[in-house]
Amino acid sequence: MILYLTKQTIDRYKVEMPEEMASPHKEIGAALVQKEQEDRLLEWGGKLFYFDRKKCIQFVNFASKFTLFLVDVKKDILPQASNIIANYLLELYIDDKEMTDALHTMLKDHPLSCFGKLKDKSTISTLNYTQRAFLEDGYRLYDYIDPEGVLHTMDINYDVNFKWLCGFTVDGKKDYEYSGERFRQMMLERYGGRSSKPVLRLVK
Repeated sequence: MILYLTKQTIDRYKVEMPEEMASPHKEIGAALVQKEQEDRLLEWGGKLFYFDRKKCIQFVNFASKFTLFLVDVKKDILPQASNIIANYLLELYIDDKEMTDALHTMLKDHPLSCFGKLKDKSTISTLNYTQRAFLEDGYRLYDYIDPEGVLHTMDINYDVNFKWLCGFTVDGKKDYEYSGERFRQMMLERYGGRSSKPVLRLVK
């Protein structure tokens, strides 16, 4: 899994890129990038936004536009972003055994993760549009705070993927689909029918 971050996100968190790391992490990161880059199902774009003066990050999957909002992401938490994404995915599909089995297989087949610089224009456009149109620049998160002051991030992550239609262009034709359903279809096509326990390690 490769998490590509916008320049602002990299600068604010002072994220070290694989090529800037010391050995052996530099070589491991380079090998991972060479293996998984341009495999859009394994690539995610990340963009910083703010909510209640807290740093948050929106991640979107390149292939499916599956979107996750991570709230109050501190610098020491960011290196665990891939683990957090995996946990969100497993929880959001918890009642779908086919999908959780596929997720386990993907995580077994691709246990490493690293960061990269986001350059994909389509993904940048998706991040910007979702932040503006769905997230309302962060203000929509207030709708998910209960009377006791608890922010239900799982609920907003469910809604953006299963209740909000995304536009996709296929063979020159525009269509609309829920990103949660599109991600599921892509995952089952590639990883369905095999069951593995996930082993996720982070390249530091």
